[in-house]
Amino acid sequence: MLHLAHKIKGTTVRARDGEVGTLDDFIFEQSRWAVRYLVVDTGSWLDGRKVLLSPMAVEGRWDRSGIALSVRKERVAQSPDLEVAGLVRRSETALLEYYGQPVYWEGVNIWGMFDTPSALLSAREEPILRRGNAVGDAVVERLRSTEEIKGYHLQASDGEIGHVDDFLIGEESWRIRYLVVDTSNWIGGKSVLVGTDIVETVDRDGGVLRVTDSREDIRLSPTYESILDTLSPAETGPPFMFV
Repeated sequence: MLHLAHKIKGTTVRARDGEVGTLDDFIFEQSRWAVRYLVVDTGSWLDGRKVLLSPMAVEGRWDRSGIALSVRKERVAQSPDLEVAGLVRRSETALLEYYGQPVYWEGVNIWGMFDTPSALLSAREEPILRRGNAVGDAVVERLRSTEEIKGYHLQASDGEIGHVDDFLIGEESWRIRYLVVDTSNWIGGKSVLVGTDIVETVDRDGGVLRVTDSREDIRLSPTYESILDTLSPAETGPPFMFV
């Protein structure tokens, strides 16, 4: 199953004993295009504080009807107060350790040695994997917000294409599989799906994503409107709708 990011934002996030807030943003790792944290706006409950939660804390399926957590409200309330800006490995490790979760960056797959956060959490042999501390104070520049990337221009190998309008996220892997790209200033209102595997670089200063494909390749990409015909049932699951 795939979900449009903007359709999920604003959905209710519930702990085991009640609501903790609403989903405000997704924080992803640009090298693997995997969502590493959910930004949850706690509203009046914690005086507007925004908290970071790993997908490892999500229990079961998630969609517009809500996101269920495996922890209680008190646990969220007492969690480390962190922001993505300036986030370092040491603070990431502290946050994951607080929730009893292993680090995700040790291994060759998206989630350590696994393809999903639930598999990584289930397979852990120790409360926390303690490696990679040599860069404990290095700023984790590879983490990005979908709200930040939305609107970035897409630069093909031979010219500009359009801008990023949305993201398609895998329900189990939490990987951003496709960018929804608005090409209205180029080919007249057509939105196309661009796989994140062709993104070469992310230019934060210029607000540009550079991809390896040509403009013609992008023009021939699957359209937003033809999503049901271009994605396999294994990816989307029955049913799949942009609602």
